[in-house]
Amino acid sequence: MTGLYFGETVRLKSHSATTKAGKSTLKIELETTDHFDLASILRQLDSIDQAQRDAAKPRKKLAPAEEKPKQLALPAPVRQIRDMREEQP
Repeated sequence: MTGLYFGETVRLKSHSATTKAGKSTLKIELETTDHFDLASILRQLDSIDQAQRDAAKPRKKLAPAEEKPKQLALPAPVRQIRDMREEQP
């Protein structure tokens, strides 16, 4: 659920509602003297608008990445070099 929060300097000026073809529209008019509260409300509304637009967009399918060949067996053991220093005459 989306919420809108503002300070004490913001006051409700008027509100109205209309319904057409099964859809309802609510209009709220707010009044403030504080520029910081105005900026905060506008940022919150922009964030809500962006979230709703993102939710309405169909998700793009990512291109399949090149698949690595599946490993079918364990790799060969590391070759060991014999220490022949002690065997030399």
